[in-house]
Formats: sequence, C-alpha cells, structure tokens
Amino acid sequence: MPNPINLSALVLAGGQGSRLGGIDKGLMVYHGEPVAAHLSRLLASLSNEVLISCNRNADQYQQWADRLVSDPQPDYPGPLLGILSALRVARGSHLLVVPCDMPRLDAPLLRALVALTCEHPERPIALQSAEQLQPLICILPRSLLNTLEQAWQAGQRSPYRWLIEQQAVTLTIAADDPRLLNANTRSQWHTHLKRHSPHQRR
Repeated sequence: MPNPINLSALVLAGGQGSRLGGIDKGLMVYHGEPVAAHLSRLLASLSNEVLISCNRNADQYQQWADRLVSDPQPDYPGPLLGILSALRVARGSHLLVVPCDMPRLDAPLLRALVALTCEHPERPIALQSAEQLQPLICILPRSLLNTLEQAWQAGQRSPYRWLIEQQAVTLTIAADDPRLLNANTRSQWHTHLKRHSPHQRR
C-alpha cells in the first residue's frame, strides 16, 4: 500500500543550552559523533528531507542537514518557534519533529509514529510515555501551518499546550522506556547516557 504522506523531518537544536553552561546541545558528542549528526542520519532513513533548527554554529550543522532553519526572533524564544519556522519551509506534507537531547530515539519507534500518521493524516501525532505527553516528539501535518501561525501570534509558546488544543493522536509507550532518556546537563551526557548505551552492533 503506498505511503499517503510525504515526510520532512526536523531536529530541534536551537536552544540556549543554559543547563549545559551555554554549550550547544546538538554538538555534544554521543558515541563518537555530535548528537545532531546521529539524529540527522536516523531521520534521513525515514524522510525525504532533514531540517535542523539552530540559532548558532550553522557552519557545523549544515553538513548534516538538507536545510537549516533559525528563529526569526532573538533570545531563544523556544521550540515552538523552531517548529513553526520548519513548517513554513518544509517540502513534505508532514513534519516529523525530534529534540536533540534524546539521542536514543530509534527507527522502530519513529516508524510507529509514521504508521499512526498514515491512519490519521489530518491530525497531529505525538508520543506519550504513560500519562506524560512528549510534545517534541511528534508528526505535524503541514496543513496546520496557519493554525500554528495564529496560535503563535496569539501568544502561544508551549508545544505541549498547543498539541493538547489540537487534540493530538498519541502513541503510548512505557514511562521507563530507555529510548526517552534525555540529557540536559554535563553529568547526564557523560554518565547517564553512557551507562544506558545502545546494544553493541554485531
């Protein structure tokens, strides 16, 4: 059965990295390479184009993306604007979004989101761990661009609240699923993620 969606993908790497002392989180090393490079390669296997939202170090991010997007407003206004900026330029009918601080996301999990999108192509799809929505792991139909533009202009800044308002369809996984391990501090990068490293390839 042909795939009813044409997928673009986005790595959100436009944050300030305040809990990392201002370090650009997307350039943190994960298993020998920048996490943005790792995630971009994963997304390239699932989509027709990879976008990276970044607000600095564009010369480095460019090598891993088909295109870069940046926030049109200064002072790191948050991930919702990164998503909006990507929706404005995405070539696909849908946009798969992942954050750069969850390097253990894998293809089977993202394919499950894509499969749910194929069942509900007009609805936003989001990952949910137990009762906790994961708003930065989602797939959005580009047809929601105007709706998101209006929400932004009205002052909406929360991806979580916006997805709730849009009645997103959710894919639920266990709260302790190791693929959702994220890293927001130096110690988490150097110990937490290393301790939960992926299975060795045979």
